Amino acid sequence: MGNKYTKTSPIFFENIREINNIKERKCTQCEEWFPETTEYFYLHNKSKPEKGYQAECKKCTSVRSRNNAVQNKERTQESQNKYYVDNKEKRLKEFKQWNIDNKERRKIFNSEFQKNNPDKVREYNAYRQMHKKHVIDKQEWQACKDYFNHKCAYCGLPAEDHLRTYKGELQVIDLHKEHVDHNGLNDLSNCIPSCQSCNSSKNKKLLDEFYNEDNPNYTKERYDKIMMWIEEDYKKYIQPPKPKGKYTRKVNL
Repeated sequence: MGNKYTKTSPIFFENIREINNIKERKCTQCEEWFPETTEYFYLHNKSKPEKGYQAECKKCTSVRSRNNAVQNKERTQESQNKYYVDNKEKRLKEFKQWNIDNKERRKIFNSEFQKNNPDKVREYNAYRQMHKKHVIDKQEWQACKDYFNHKCAYCGLPAEDHLRTYKGELQVIDLHKEHVDHNGLNDLSNCIPSCQSCNSSKNKKLLDEFYNEDNPNYTKERYDKIMMWIEEDYKKYIQPPKPKGKYTRKVNL
C-alpha cells in the first residue's frame, strides 16, 4: 500500500491551500493550518529541501517524540548514548557556538535557575566549598594536567574549550581538581583534571558507578589511564614537602 500522504494522493491536496498568496499546510495531527515554512514544519531532509515538509507541525512532532521517549526509555537512552559517542566533536562545537550566540539567554536562565532552586544552589556551593581544597602545589597540578594532555580525564574535553558564562561573558576557565574518591584524600593520588559538567555529574558517585560503559563519554583507554594515575603514576610527580623555616626575631644588642 502506498503512503496516504504522498504528493499524488487526494489527502495531500486537501491539506494544502493558498490564501493571499501565502501557501498553508494543515497539520495531520492537530488539524490546524500554518504557513508552510520551516518555522512551523520540519523538512523531510534538510540537505534535500525539494522533498518538502513533514505532514505534522513542529509542535505535534515534539509532543509525539516526548511521548515515545517516555514509553521507550531504554531504547531512547541507548539511541542517545550512541549519538553522543558518534557526534562528540560536533556536539562540543555546537555547545560552544550556542553559548556564544545566546549570552543573554544563558545569563537569564542561570539567574532564574538560582532564584527558583535555592536548595540546589546551596547544596552545590557546599559541595564545592568542601572539595575545592586539594593539598597540592602548582607544580603537581601542572604535572597532573600534562599527564592527561590538558583534557578532562572523563570526557576528553580540551582545556581551551572549558567554558563558563560569568556576568554575561563567555570565559575559558581552568579544569577542576576532581576527587576520584569523593571521600578520599586531598593529595595528588586522588586528583585528576575534570570539566565542570563531568565533575557535577559524578557528584558523590564511586568511580565505577559513574564512569562505566553506560556513560556516553566512557572509553576504556581513558578509564585505564585514570587507574594508572591514581594507582602508580602520580608518585612520579609528588613534590617533597617544603621545609618549614623557623621564625627568628632579630634582637638588637
